[in-house]
Amino acid sequence: MTIIDSSGGPFSTGLFEWQFSLAAGLDTGLQRFSNQDRLILCPDYGFFAVSDGMGGLRGGGETSEMIEKALPAFIAKAYLDLAEDPSEERAAGLLIGIARTISDQIFQNLNSQGSLAFGATLCAVWLVGHSAVFLNLGDSRGYHLGHREKRIRQVTSDHNVAGELVANGELSPEEARRHRSCSALTRFVGMPSPAIPETFFSRLGPGDSLLLSSDGLHGPVAGQRLPEIIRSSRSGRRVVGRLIGEANAVGGPDNICVVYVKIASGRSCLWEQWKMAGGGEDGRAAVG
Repeated sequence: MTIIDSSGGPFSTGLFEWQFSLAAGLDTGLQRFSNQDRLILCPDYGFFAVSDGMGGLRGGGETSEMIEKALPAFIAKAYLDLAEDPSEERAAGLLIGIARTISDQIFQNLNSQGSLAFGATLCAVWLVGHSAVFLNLGDSRGYHLGHREKRIRQVTSDHNVAGELVANGELSPEEARRHRSCSALTRFVGMPSPAIPETFFSRLGPGDSLLLSSDGLHGPVAGQRLPEIIRSSRSGRRVVGRLIGEANAVGGPDNICVVYVKIASGRSCLWEQWKMAGGGEDGRAAVG
């Protein structure tokens, strides 16, 4: 098990109102010999993602590695672009463009000769303004747990056949977790171009929690357990360790990848500088 946390203190960006802390973890699970899940952590830009290489494909693990290597440079440029027009809608448009570019390049270069060999999921969140902007391709998930809420909310949609059956009322979410069609993805990085990423918005406040996970966590672990574990400790490192431990305790059938973000009560100093300057009178946010 590998766990990363923001032990140096909370993070701030010029594009998000609140400070935040971060913890993330990777684990091979108990029934796999290698780990095809990847973390993409860009706290200075308020951006985080998970990618899960598609099992059964020759290049599944290579695809998640390509995403891991490519995304940070794309986000660094997009952050500067977003500073010119710092809105949630603009952020969503930039994320869609990035995900589509990466996916279409993989398809055209590696999958367009008649056989599908490279593919991975991508679930990301970007902290912008007062909100979390989520992007999804595949069956990795983004969740939001409000400070005063008892239940965690799955923000993203599952891009698999089971998810479509849930949307049509043919399966319950609990039935879909174990349905044979849950591994049949309908959208993913490397899909026939043009890729069709989906974006979602969730308003945030102090004390809220965000969770990104591969299906190695939310597949075996029931949804009602997630808020219980998240609220079991103030330590992000312990929360991530317990989430991974819970997945392994019920069999650890797959690789496990988790990103946990906690919204702090303090406002971002860079955000405050921007607001004091007139909320961006010159069209720019503080990008410090």
